[in-house]
Parts: sequence; structure tokens; C-alpha cells
Amino acid sequence: MKHRKRNRARQSNILFFLLLCLCCGLGNLHAQLPELRPNRSEVTADMALSALQMDHLASGNVLVEQGELDPLIAKSGGGACPTAAVGIAMQALRVMSGMKPHASPHRLALAAFRNNPELLNGRLSNKQVVDLMLHYQKHLDNSKLAIRVQSAPNSPYATDANIWDTAGLPDLMLQPNEIKILSYTVSEPSGHVLGRHFVLLKKLDGDTLFVVDPHSPGNDRHYLLEAGGSESCGRYFLRYPPEFQRPYTNELNTVFTVRIEHVDATIPDFERIKSHIDATASTLKTQDKLRSPRDWRRETASFGLPALDLPTDIGGFEWSAEQMLEVFRYAGRHDLNLRDVVGGAHSRILLHADAPEVTELLRGVVKGEKYFAITITEPDYGSDFTSMESTSRKVEGGYVLNGQKRFNARLDQATDVIVITKNPEGLRGKLNVFVLPIDAKGLKIETFGAHGLTGNSYGGLTMSDVFVPDHFLIGEDGKGYDVFSKHFLYWRLMQTAAAIGTAEQALQQMADRLKTRIVFGGPIGRFTHLQQPMGQHTTELKMAHALAVQAARLIDQDRYSEAEPLINGLKAEGVEIALKAVDAAARAFGGEGFSDLVDIGDRLRDLNGLRIADGTTDVMRSAVVRSQFGREFWDMATKGNFEQPKSELPPPGKPQ
Repeated sequence: MKHRKRNRARQSNILFFLLLCLCCGLGNLHAQLPELRPNRSEVTADMALSALQMDHLASGNVLVEQGELDPLIAKSGGGACPTAAVGIAMQALRVMSGMKPHASPHRLALAAFRNNPELLNGRLSNKQVVDLMLHYQKHLDNSKLAIRVQSAPNSPYATDANIWDTAGLPDLMLQPNEIKILSYTVSEPSGHVLGRHFVLLKKLDGDTLFVVDPHSPGNDRHYLLEAGGSESCGRYFLRYPPEFQRPYTNELNTVFTVRIEHVDATIPDFERIKSHIDATASTLKTQDKLRSPRDWRRETASFGLPALDLPTDIGGFEWSAEQMLEVFRYAGRHDLNLRDVVGGAHSRILLHADAPEVTELLRGVVKGEKYFAITITEPDYGSDFTSMESTSRKVEGGYVLNGQKRFNARLDQATDVIVITKNPEGLRGKLNVFVLPIDAKGLKIETFGAHGLTGNSYGGLTMSDVFVPDHFLIGEDGKGYDVFSKHFLYWRLMQTAAAIGTAEQALQQMADRLKTRIVFGGPIGRFTHLQQPMGQHTTELKMAHALAVQAARLIDQDRYSEAEPLINGLKAEGVEIALKAVDAAARAFGGEGFSDLVDIGDRLRDLNGLRIADGTTDVMRSAVVRSQFGREFWDMATKGNFEQPKSELPPPGKPQ
């Protein structure tokens, strides 16, 4: 008895929590009352549907009502009740998963109609109902649906063997994480069948079924379950309660049991990530925000895109470099600016610190709230970090920073900025890495235009006696070079992957163009001088990708020194290969390729920016020579440190 009371109290607390979540917003409530967050395995249909009903009555836009969709359905179709019922089930399953209800359920319903116009006919088969549920599965993060269908023995919709026993009841028992959709045929007193209606089962109390009807989902309805008699052959009827009598006969037809199964988010699921990227890109493109990193991070935090390569102890997934390579590559297919929306990006450099304050910053990245800029280049310093002039001076409790940075991206969008300076001793090559809020006192941001990669701002900053507390020093004092060089090896590899994806999509657009553009009576694809570059560039991109996979595996094995020449070479040649491929695609589009009717010109412009950003092509090639053939070549170029080579030829006039 005490155990039951505790369970009831626990259920009441969970229901109260869910109601608060829906009214106040899950994000704020989780931050305020983390200890009340329920175990999602305990959320029942009654709890989830009750919470949704309360929120719907308050706002009117959480559940899509049947009457809102009926005008879209064919006149002979019988109404939109199955579509509306499945939409309500989807919202309930989101609540069971610990998610907020989808903010635009009406838009999702319209998208379902566009995806499958047959839904507009109204009368859905059991298979169509199941397919519609699976269509919505992509909106249930880290979850998949297990669907079981039971039909009455006499049901015309029972196209398979899933019928309930003629001597027993259909399965109407509800388990946590489970929704049941009931369909019943509606007949007139004459026996004429009008069609079938769909409701969601909230709970079963004895012979009373409490349901949510999509016609008026904000209110409860209940029916009395009644067997059809000893010779009923498994027939069951939903009788109206005495206070609500109507002349129709409702015969239970089918029970759809939809169970949500939570997937371990640390298990790689690249296909799910791709579908989420596609959906988010489509949504943000219509809002003219496709290239906005902050909007991307806010929108995608729910399925973990910003957290993919961050540690699990802060809410990340710890995907490997090899896995991340494919995500960056896929994001690049949409737009090269999406290189900044995948994973922790420049916040990963904070992994070299262990202060609690830094850990909280990383948690903000996981939540989609934080976004980091990084500043290295200065007005008189680029690739030669030993010429850096920005300084850090040690004071009590922290450091004071002074200096200027130029040609830095992301400063207008960033919440925080990573700054690299000389260490207090000022010794050549001794650097410090700091993180500070973008609005830190003494920090002034300057912005100017750029010719590509316009998803982020371009500019610089000036530091005038900016105080940074000790806990925001990343790594050890004077060892900043090791911190940022290791970070940039990973970053350059991922940027190359995004460039490869950008070019691969351009070649696909080129192929489509060659098949459809008609010139001189036929498609231009018949000209082999246009076909051959596609073959060449496709092969070169595959070669670059294969080398990138090899480098990623070395990173995953912590073999950074072996990966370094591969990654530096890839940053140079991978981007150049991508540029050539996109240039070929642009020429295939002719005048259209120079317009904004297609994005080929944007791809070309952005890749031109990337050949400079994060290590220029020329410097990367020199770094490869240094690694492969000896540091003396680097010293010759950078220090003038060379001697006149001795000739190995014999003096003139002497035989060889």
C-alpha cells in the first residue's frame, strides 16, 4: 500500500512537471528545476496527453484539430481524423521523450500532405496510418518507433494476420512510452457504414475507455467497451455514455500500438543526422537564415549536432574524427558556411582546460547557446606566429591583455572569443590561449566586408587592458602553441571535408545541367569536353576524401605528428581540387552560373575564401615540404638560414 502511494505521488509529481514544462518551456524549467526532471520511461499516455490538452486549451496551437484539416480532404474522403490523430500521437510521443511539443504542428501536417498526397483522399488504410507515423519519426530525436497493428477478425482493413483472438479482448493495456490509436467503424441505425473514426486512448478504467478525439482534442471523451455477445466472433463496441447518446453504432476496428524506443545517442546514426541536417536546412532557407551559425546551433541542439564531437560528461556524443569527417562533408553539400555549425567547432580548444567555468561554457555549446570566435591573425602577422605582438601580462588573479587582431571571422555572431597572445615573458614562440566573453570590458570589435563565407562576419578586435581571470587560461602558461596547433589540425581536416562536400554537390548540379540543358537540338551532356572534367574532378575528390579518412584515423589514434603532413597537404590540395571542380561546374552553367539563380557562384567564392582561411595553400604546401624533406627547407624560406651549396661537379678542364 505504501509502495502504491509512493507511485501515485511520483506520478503526480511527473504530471505536474510535464504541465509546467509545457506552460513554461522545457528549456527554462530544466535549468531551474533539474532535480524534478522525470525519467522518460515513466511517462504514460495519460500524463502526456493531459499535459498537451492543458497547453492546447491555453494556447490553441499545440494540437492540430480535425476541423482545421477537413477542408483539405476530398469531399468523398470522410474527413482528416486519421491524420489529425497521428499528429496528436506524435506530440505525445515527443513529450514522452522529454522533448517539448513541436512548435509548428500545423506546418508538419501540411508537410505530410506534400510528402504523400494520397493522404488528402481521407480514408486511410492501416498501412497508410503506419507509414504516416514513421514519417513523423524523424521529429523524435534519439528515438525510433515500434508499431503493432491489431484488427478485428471481421475488419475489411485486416490485410494481414494481426487480428485479435475471437475469444479474447484486443490489447488495450497501456504501458509507459506507449500510445494507442483506436479506430472504429461508425454505422447508422440502418446499418449503413459511414466510415471509421480515430481516437487516442488515454486510459482504460474497467470497461470505460477515456480517449482524446481529434475533433475536439482539448476535452476528454469516454466510451463503454461492450462485447457483441457470445456469438460475436471477437466483436467489440464503443457505447456512448448515458449522458451523451447518439444514434450511431461504433464498432472497434483496429488498435495501433505505437511504442517509443529510445536509442543510445552515443551510437553513431549518420543517416538520422543527415535527415535532420536536411530538414533544418530546408526550414532555415525559407527564413533566409541558411548561413546563420547561431540559428543553426539553436535549431539543432535538440538532436545533438553541436555536441557530436564533445565529451559525454558534458552532454556530448564523442564521435570520432572519422565519423565527424562525414558529417562535415555532408553539411558542406548544402553550403560551405555550414562548416561552422557542426560539432563544437572552435570551442573544442577549451577541452585543454579543466576549470569548472570553462566546462560550463562547453555545456552552453551543447545546448546551442554558445558560439566561439577565434583570433590569431594580427595587422602585421599572419602565418608567422613568432611575430605576434599581442601581449598578456600577469596580474593578481589573472592576466591583462593588450593588442590588435585582424581578418578574423565570427566576431559579430560569437558569444565568446578565443584569443592567442604572447606569454608574459615575451619569449619567441611562447604563447598563451585565453577565452573571454565577447562583451568583455576593454574589448572593441571592428567589422568590414568580405568576398565570401558570408555566414559569419569578418573583422578584427582591439584589446585595451582586458582582464581575464586565471581560470580562462587554456592550457599552461607559455604552451599555447601546442594547444592551438593540435586544435587546428583537427579543424583543418574538417574544413577540407566540408570543401569536398561543397564540390561534390556542385558536380551533381553540373551533371543535372548537362542532362537537361538543350543546345543545338540536344542536351549539352553529349559534348564529351564537358563530361571529361566531371570524371576527372570526381576522381580527384574521391582521392582527397580517401586521404582525409586516413588522416582522421590517425587523429583518432592520437597520432597527430603522423597526421600533420597529411592534413596540411589536404588543406592545400583538397581545397584546390574542390575549387577546380566548382569552377568547371560554373562554366557548364554559363550565364546562369554567374547569377544568383543557382548557388554555384557562392560555392566558388566561399572556396576562394577557404583557400586563405585556416592556413593558406602556399603555407600549407611549405609545411608539407618541411615535414617530408627536412626543416632546412623551411628555415631557408623563413630565416634566410642557408649556405652556398658546394658544387659536386669537377673543376673545368678536368675529366669527369
